[in-house]
Amino acid sequence: MKRILTIVLVVVVALAGVGYFIWESQSYVAKVGNQKIVNHEYIFFLRAQKIDTQRQAGVNTQQDIHALWVTPVDGDDPKTIVMNQALENAKEFKIQLIKAEQSNIKLSGKERKEILENLNASMQNKEIANYVKNDLGLTLAQFKDMMLKSEIVNRLAHDFIENNHDAVTVTEQEAASYYQHNRDAIDEVTVSHLFISTEQEGLTDTQKQEKRQYANGLLEQLRQGEDITALIREYSEDALSKDSEGLYTFTYAQSNTQKYLWVFSDWAFSSEPGEFEMIESQYGYHIVKLENKTTFDDKEEQIKNTIKSRKLNELYYNQVQEWNKDPSLNLVKNEKVLFRITQKSFQ
Repeated sequence: MKRILTIVLVVVVALAGVGYFIWESQSYVAKVGNQKIVNHEYIFFLRAQKIDTQRQAGVNTQQDIHALWVTPVDGDDPKTIVMNQALENAKEFKIQLIKAEQSNIKLSGKERKEILENLNASMQNKEIANYVKNDLGLTLAQFKDMMLKSEIVNRLAHDFIENNHDAVTVTEQEAASYYQHNRDAIDEVTVSHLFISTEQEGLTDTQKQEKRQYANGLLEQLRQGEDITALIREYSEDALSKDSEGLYTFTYAQSNTQKYLWVFSDWAFSSEPGEFEMIESQYGYHIVKLENKTTFDDKEEQIKNTIKSRKLNELYYNQVQEWNKDPSLNLVKNEKVLFRITQKSFQ
């Protein structure tokens, strides 16, 4: 009896070992060195790449989406192109995790707890939860795992940038060139805005003329030295700037993002501080005074920081590409699992 029991136990253990081998071999799509790119890591990058490709193609309907994925690109299967890009992204991600482990970069128990609490809170938003489940195709546990790993990768990048901060410099010439090419998004104006509306329904031409005369009277008070802030407090009908007492600060690039800004943005960027004007629009009459306008000198330090940050990010990206060339970190595909998951994601 004892011998029979022993034989049975040996068989059970053997079968369990076979089952584990089958499960383990189906749990990853590739290896980087001796580290596995597990299925949900690849799915994360595959779905993200798929979504981004559809967005760039501007497809929305099911018919257009289907056509996108069955139409060859320069003779290549578009699904294979996305698969290869996603796999390359997953490889770089895994390499950075390997380098982080080698540098002993890890999250403390407290840090993990805080991250997971924030993720749990965000999952209360149904739109986010649906995106994770339906668009990314991940369970909550898998998504949490990716976010924790992403934080480790971010810390690796942060440490690299901090350690190489002094290796990157930005000249005044570089800053000046950047400023000239991006002034619309850099320079800011601050404008005081007193608004008299003509948007009221049923307003007659006579009433509009009376509004104009009223606005001209306020403009004359401004010419006589009246404080525009006091006039705004008493007479302005601009509800959008009520809390800021009529002040708007914006770049030229931002001037189309709010209802009134485009009306006086050209005037503001061509005027000097202290100047004022009345401008008529479809909304009514805008009495505006330019309070301040930034110059290169005001923005030079900010510009240099922007350029330096970009250079440091490029330096880190180049370092990742160097790591990627290491023969010991070559990618070895688990092709059956890789192609099965890829095909399923496009069904």
